[in-house]
Amino acid sequence: MSFLTVMTLPLLACLLLALILPTLGRHVLARGVIFVDLALAQIAALGQSVAYLLGAEPHDPSMYYWAFGFTLLGAALFSFLWDRSHSVLQEAFIGISFAVATAATLLMLTNAPHGAEHVQGTLSGEALGWVTWRDIVIMLAIYTVVGAFLYFARRKLRVCSEDPARAKAMGLSVKKWDFLFYAAFGLVVTSSVKVSGVLAVFSYLIVPIVCSTLLARRGRARMYWAWIIAFGASVLGAVFSYLKDWPMGATIVCLFGVTVAVVSLSVRMKYVEAKAKVDQPARPELRSTSADAIHQ
Repeated sequence: MSFLTVMTLPLLACLLLALILPTLGRHVLARGVIFVDLALAQIAALGQSVAYLLGAEPHDPSMYYWAFGFTLLGAALFSFLWDRSHSVLQEAFIGISFAVATAATLLMLTNAPHGAEHVQGTLSGEALGWVTWRDIVIMLAIYTVVGAFLYFARRKLRVCSEDPARAKAMGLSVKKWDFLFYAAFGLVVTSSVKVSGVLAVFSYLIVPIVCSTLLARRGRARMYWAWIIAFGASVLGAVFSYLKDWPMGATIVCLFGVTVAVVSLSVRMKYVEAKAKVDQPARPELRSTSADAIHQ
């Protein structure tokens, strides 16, 4: 079978992820809660596991409802129970939530038929190979709504993400906007985990925006770089998955890992070269010329 016949739908799904998740990742990075996406993604996977135990099929709408319900609960916990001024405690709470959600998923599916396969699928994104046009339409609808929210509320979200003290001084309810952000984020995560798995969602959210932060200084340029990196990893992931018969989600995660390593090394080498030029001593002829000028 040809590449387009096999990979069109998985690639479309990944391109949609590449469009929305780096945009959300920008706010996640500004808030300093890097692992909140991983925690919410795993909480969504826990909701899927509950639906699976209750007899839901992979494309059953109840699977999505359970996942979103659990994610919304996690969003409420993260936004209302912890103050962002205590960032260490919040990050610890997020890590604990991820560990508990993962352990609960494993416990629930220990004796379930095909439970191990379900857990592996939620992590690695094996469902990418079974994406349907219905999944694409649902993802497009959800991402359009969330994208519109992010665009029209961009100024308030940006100030709440980057400077909560200033947001409070402006009269904004930071906790309310935190909840709205986490709820929108949870809406995207719920549909994304169902298709691509926990690890791919985390990678799409964090890796492109981290790389773009290293490559550019301005916000708009960073977003362009993030989209280029995410789109590139998606296309290459589809190609390698088709040629090598690898799981597409895991392939994309590994490509993101290679990308961040290459970008980090390149930026570091440029920094070392620039620093060496600044620290380089003046040439002997320049020093002698300066000394002669002083004596004269």
